[in-house]
Amino acid sequence: MFFLLIGGLYQGIGKELLFPPPEPGVTPKIKFLGQVPPTDYEKNVGFFDIIFGRESEFSDPNFIGKLYGVVSVGNYLFFTDTANGYIYSYNMKTNYFRILDLPIKFELPMGLAYSHKKKILFVSDARLKKVFGFNGKGKLVFAIGKKDEFKKPVGIAVDDNLERVYVVDTFDHRVKVYDFEGNFIRGFGQRGDKPGEFNYPTNIAVDRKDGKIYVSDTQLFRVQVFDKDFEHIITIGGNGNIPGRFSRPKGIGVDSDGNIYVVDAAFNNFQIFSPEGEVLYYVGQAGTGPAEFLLPAGLYVDEKDRIFVVDSLNKRIQIFQYLK
Repeated sequence: MFFLLIGGLYQGIGKELLFPPPEPGVTPKIKFLGQVPPTDYEKNVGFFDIIFGRESEFSDPNFIGKLYGVVSVGNYLFFTDTANGYIYSYNMKTNYFRILDLPIKFELPMGLAYSHKKKILFVSDARLKKVFGFNGKGKLVFAIGKKDEFKKPVGIAVDDNLERVYVVDTFDHRVKVYDFEGNFIRGFGQRGDKPGEFNYPTNIAVDRKDGKIYVSDTQLFRVQVFDKDFEHIITIGGNGNIPGRFSRPKGIGVDSDGNIYVVDAAFNNFQIFSPEGEVLYYVGQAGTGPAEFLLPAGLYVDEKDRIFVVDSLNKRIQIFQYLK
């Protein structure tokens, strides 16, 4: 194991917060980078305007409601506000925070995903029971969710190599798979506690290298891993309050080495597992400081191995770096 199994702790070297704390024989593997949003804000800006940098500041951070989903696209970070029905963007270069002006009035936006191949931002709305996709000009170019197609779509993920969109239908206890044109390919899973079955799954991630699928099976306190052909590979976790177990697993992601990151909303942390499912380390505890969380939700690992964790009740996104 390359991580030391001590969680909720950090040690600062200058301004650096490293996990596990550096000591003889221990090499830190996670670095705290910071949090967003800061104190400068913008509103009513289209997705097209974001690309070209139009700016219009406003100054009240207290309007932010309950955050859930997150995805990063280059220098931009997008996240959902389920309380206000907003999707925000944050420019990590200019430090500006904005509300996206999109042609849909969202009611309960939750999951986010992005196709670099098609340059489409996907959004799930659990109350509208639909999934939408928007191009760089903010135009609606993708929509699924016919009558009775979804019961509660929450987590979404994209596989650019296979051109698939994965949607976790929490109340239907299934994952539904579509192509980039919105055509239904197939679903997998049903309610139950056997391998390949789910009980209120929530979040999902896809390995960019091999197409493996990772699903937070929330009410069974576990994560299930599938290959690109939807065959069950391993189950991680189970109910418990020790490292390697879960109470309320939510956001999930995978880094370039295949390590798996899982948020636990009840434990106020995220745990890291090896590709084989062995628990390596955990980061976080209840609180408001750096690497502390209050009801964390979504998680996303980008191509640079940055880890974005939605710290819901603290109304922020905390950012970490996996040190290869």
